[in-house]
Amino acid sequence: MLRRLAGCLAILLVSLGAGGFARADCQAGSGITLQAIKGVGMAPLASGRQVTVVGTVTAVFMAPRALGGFFLQQGGMGGRPPEGIFVYQPQRGGSANPAVGERVVLSARTGRYRGRIQLERVTRTLVCGPDRALRAWPLSLPAKSVQLQRLEDVLVRVPARLTVTSNYQLAHYGTLGLSVDGRLFQPENGTGAVAGRSAGILLDDGSYHAVPRPIPYLNGTGTRRLGSALINLTGVLTKAFGRWRIQPSIEPRFRDTNPRPARPARRAGALRLASFNMENYFINRGGRGAESAAAFRRQQRKLVEAIVALDADVLALHEVENRHRAVAALVRAINTASPSEARYLAAAAGADYGSGAIRTVLLYREQRLVPRSVWINEDSVFTRPPIAADFRRLDGEPATVGVVAAHLKSKGGCRARGDSDQGRGCWGRLRRRQAAALSQWLKRLQAAVDQPRFLLMGDLNSYPGEAAVQTLLSAGLRDLIAERVAPADRYTYVYHGYAGYLDHALATVALADAVGQVAIWHINADEPRYLGYTNPRAKPTFYRSSDHDPVVVDLR
Repeated sequence: MLRRLAGCLAILLVSLGAGGFARADCQAGSGITLQAIKGVGMAPLASGRQVTVVGTVTAVFMAPRALGGFFLQQGGMGGRPPEGIFVYQPQRGGSANPAVGERVVLSARTGRYRGRIQLERVTRTLVCGPDRALRAWPLSLPAKSVQLQRLEDVLVRVPARLTVTSNYQLAHYGTLGLSVDGRLFQPENGTGAVAGRSAGILLDDGSYHAVPRPIPYLNGTGTRRLGSALINLTGVLTKAFGRWRIQPSIEPRFRDTNPRPARPARRAGALRLASFNMENYFINRGGRGAESAAAFRRQQRKLVEAIVALDADVLALHEVENRHRAVAALVRAINTASPSEARYLAAAAGADYGSGAIRTVLLYREQRLVPRSVWINEDSVFTRPPIAADFRRLDGEPATVGVVAAHLKSKGGCRARGDSDQGRGCWGRLRRRQAAALSQWLKRLQAAVDQPRFLLMGDLNSYPGEAAVQTLLSAGLRDLIAERVAPADRYTYVYHGYAGYLDHALATVALADAVGQVAIWHINADEPRYLGYTNPRAKPTFYRSSDHDPVVVDLR
């Protein structure tokens, strides 16, 4: 009863402020059309014009730090889409806010904000009652630009299931990138059969403020993973900052169709090999990696959690600071968190190699393996030399196995000419030369130890269809991820919403038959980046311990 009285009082107060509006003004055809204001098929009205408009409220964003107004629309009859407009009125609040579905008459001035036509400086408002005919206009995605422009500021509903394909800006701007028919994959990832298409829009949070609090759209575990599904998205289609977006009028409904995975199960007696890009593990401040001692402690704890959970007998770790002390600190931290029978040693721990800021490190469990030989490739084509070891197992078969760990030149740091971006990121020619040098080196290693069973693991900074990986496959190596991992799971990294695997496990033919399991543990690439160590409130778990997912290979 009290709630009903409060609603009646609100309508009365709004009506008292109508300043001469009468019920007759609620009729269709009263006032000016939104088409005339926005210039549909004609020149738009100039800013500052006083107008009277009749329309239906479709969405309200009046909370603190929200858009500061509501959306109004007219028409939508006879199969023609309605016209919509944003009404900027930040000073209102509480029970005086218009309600979704109410038909109103208002007097305001025309204006513009960042080039978008809107109404502002509202002086009079009359609530006419509910518009029971209000329906969201169906929107099929992806849509052409002309279709989106026709529906700008209109209440829409996307009947198709959408997929979250980017959460990069979730904690900064409250937005999610979306796709249809599944998530997006890199064109040269070999997964075209399961790849979706960009929806061409963002899901926004009803605000243009940065750093939303709380972060929107999280599930019960505090994340919003890529691959999540979004059902019947309903809201107002707008364009801001160069991107089309939907401001939801109804709380979006997600389905956790890509939940956090359990760690790869390990069969008793299997020998586990893993590769993991550590995203700049640096013990020194002022360059790459953590910017403070506190951030470094968070980073190290998350990385150690991930490495211990991997439970690998051989670890190829990439982007470790190129200093002896950094390698020693990493090994010490891992061993402190591990049982005595699972502790690691670093192959070539005391060696100086490479001119780059980072190095690749090869760790092994001394109670399961003994390195018969260790090599470092000092070819000048590499700034971060590959490292290899031929191991003798202390138990199980195969009795010997060779491991090559490599991290090829990144796709960034483009230069103006020469080996520049050819559509696959920069330095493609250099990576191809590095791959050719790797394949020749691997043949020499096999001959040196009369050992045909080798596994090349590492961040090759190339998708499987690119020249660097194709060079290695042409030399006789087998792509274990392509052979053993389901297409929808073939990714270790996400760039601009497109997933793919830059991290590889390539086996010689002699080793391939001994492979029992190949897995990618998706603990990082799908997670929002705010869960990483740079966030002081990040939980000390292995989720988002890096920007790459680790790759696991189990030998029988």
